[in-house]
Formats: sequence, structure tokens, C-alpha cells
Amino acid sequence: MTERLTLAQHHLYTYQVCPRRFYLRFLTRLPWPEAPLGTEQEAAYERGRRFHRRVERHFLGLPVSDETEPDDVLRVWWAAFRSQAPALPAGRRFVEAALTIPIGPDGHRLTGRFDLLVVGSSPEGPDGQPAAALFDWKTGEPRPNERLHRAWQTRVYLIALAEGGAALAPDAPAAFAPDRLSLTYWYVSEPDAPRVIRYDAATHRRNLAEVEGIVAEIDRQLSGGDWPKTDDWAQCRHCAYRVYCARQAAGAAQPDETEDEDADLFDAELEPQWG
Repeated sequence: MTERLTLAQHHLYTYQVCPRRFYLRFLTRLPWPEAPLGTEQEAAYERGRRFHRRVERHFLGLPVSDETEPDDVLRVWWAAFRSQAPALPAGRRFVEAALTIPIGPDGHRLTGRFDLLVVGSSPEGPDGQPAAALFDWKTGEPRPNERLHRAWQTRVYLIALAEGGAALAPDAPAAFAPDRLSLTYWYVSEPDAPRVIRYDAATHRRNLAEVEGIVAEIDRQLSGGDWPKTDDWAQCRHCAYRVYCARQAAGAAQPDETEDEDADLFDAELEPQWG
């Protein structure tokens, strides 16, 4: 029997970029031979983490104060959120909710953790139509809608919600039909321009088939594959594992915050354990 894995967005992204990197990073857990983040990126990681904790406290009804906050940037971000956060639909709110669903025939799991989920009624449909709306707070560089539609975060979150959201609100299963789902990305640098991704049944079928196909590939590799290296040597420039793959000739470049697609740096702390 192959190992059962819990896959998040960054696992799928990494496998798609390079199966060998996936193997070294997540299966062997081989330590990176050099620090993957520079000083500036470490600071961005910490600031993003602190911003998300502030928003979390806000939605949990806990006090949030600026009186002892020494970070001017964080204070500006928080002011933008307080004055220009997207309008939320009426309904039950789930803050930092995690959702894990089975994926594939061999017992693997697909997981996501949502900044905010609101289960209520759709403001755009008939009165009382159940719907579920996800909201994700972004502190990095804004992305266009076209890229966000294809981002692994978008696909994983909406797949998980469509397939398993009823476990969070069992009295409102109709709210999790694909055409009742949406995901809003809100960027601190463009607070007046939230990106709204709307879902539908056809897109869900395509996304689910793609993820199941990648999971099937991973299964084949777990059964004795050789975890091939990427053919795109440009990817190796951002990978500290290149020394293990004899690809030092690719050169080196500082890994950037988009390595794991559009996930914020702080998402790494949410990486699930393999089990």
C-alpha cells in the first residue's frame, strides 16, 4: 500500500514545477542546504503573519490595538482593512477554518485553510438562495484575475469547499454547489479592487479531474518511480536542491515569494504533516 499523503496547494504547485523537488522537499524532508529566504523576505513573512493574526482577532471579536504596534507598514495595512475591507454577505462566519477531503482512490487527502468563510445567502440570486463565500487577505503583489483563476490556491480551496463544505454547515448543503461558491482575494495594496472568482459546475469538473490526475501521477511515483527532474532549468535557479541534482550550472537566484504560486509566505507554517 502506498503512503497516504495530505496535499495542500503548495504540494501540488511544487510537484507540477518539479517532481524531484517535491520528493526531496516533502517526502525525504531533506534540509535545504541554504536558507530559502533573505532578510527582506523574512520580514515580509513576519509582517504578513502578524497582519493575518490581526484580521483573525477582528473577526473573532477580540481586541486589536495600534497603541503598541511599532511597524508603520502594518499600521497602514490595518487602517486600509478597517476602512476598505470588502463587504461581507450575511451569514455564519468561519474564521481560519480548515477543511480536508479525500482525493483519489488510495486514501490521500486534499486540504485547505480559509481566512474567512461566510455561509449564508447569495446577494446576486433569488432571495434566500444559499451560498458560500470565501475571503482571502493578501499582503503580497496583486495578481490579475486571469492568473488567480488558475492559481492552485483558488482551485484547491474551491474543490475542497464544493466536495466537503457541507461538513462545516451540515444544515445548508445546497450552499456548497459549485455555482453557489465564490472566492474573493483582497490585497492590502489595492484595497478598493478586490478580485472576485466565481465558480461553476463545469470549472469544478475540470479542476477536480486535473487534481485527481496529479494525485494519480504521485501515486505512480510512490510505487517506484524515479521522481524526474524538471526540464526547465530556469526553475533550478530558484531551488537550493540543485546541488543534489548536479544542476549548479543553472546558476542561483534568490527564491521569491511566488515560489509556491500565490500563497503568502506565512502559509508555510500551515503545511500539514504527512500521514
